[in-house]
Amino acid sequence: MRVKYSQKSVDYLNENLKNRLVLEGFSFENCDFLNEDKPIYIEIGPGKGKFICDLASKNPDKNFVVCELNDTISGYCLKKIDESNLTNVRLVAGDFYKFASLIKPNSIDGIFLNFSDPWPKKRHVKRRLTHDNFFKEYYKILKMHGLIRFKSDNYDFYLYSKEQAEKFKYKFLVVNEDYNEDDEFDAMTEYEVKFRNKGVKINRMILEKTEDTIDEIK
Repeated sequence: MRVKYSQKSVDYLNENLKNRLVLEGFSFENCDFLNEDKPIYIEIGPGKGKFICDLASKNPDKNFVVCELNDTISGYCLKKIDESNLTNVRLVAGDFYKFASLIKPNSIDGIFLNFSDPWPKKRHVKRRLTHDNFFKEYYKILKMHGLIRFKSDNYDFYLYSKEQAEKFKYKFLVVNEDYNEDDEFDAMTEYEVKFRNKGVKINRMILEKTEDTIDEIK
């Protein structure tokens, strides 16, 4: 679902920096938030921030970063984070690839992919968050035994993503084609609430990076 541009949201994003990690001049080594003695989790594509704020509020012993390319969505999400008064969430309004290139390798405990755009047309395949190029970046930044937590209402995208995970030899800890939020380390997104109210099945996977996982398909 495409989000209509909002100048008000973009202005909020640009005017409020307290809970942002700005990539210009960013250094992982000099980022106090990422160097606290806490596990670090990244959500790519956070929507308006319900998921990450709910999860972070339940897990104050962990730090969370959300990464969103769209400025309008970033503004909505940042406002949600600011209003929550949480101290363990930060937002990156920018390209995930750039952010990943600045992250210390093998430093991230987990990645959340919640209801990502399936980009169903073949010409858009590289935009899918489970495309080869993204899996290469996940491998670089995830710790050994770090986890990728995936949820989607789109069954075709789920099957594609499952095949991708198999190709990169991730270990499947959970494969559930009718997930009912029975995991304590989880929360519902805005879309998920709507889907569940309509009786839409949620597909979920939890993937573990192990010694058998590979970083590239030859």
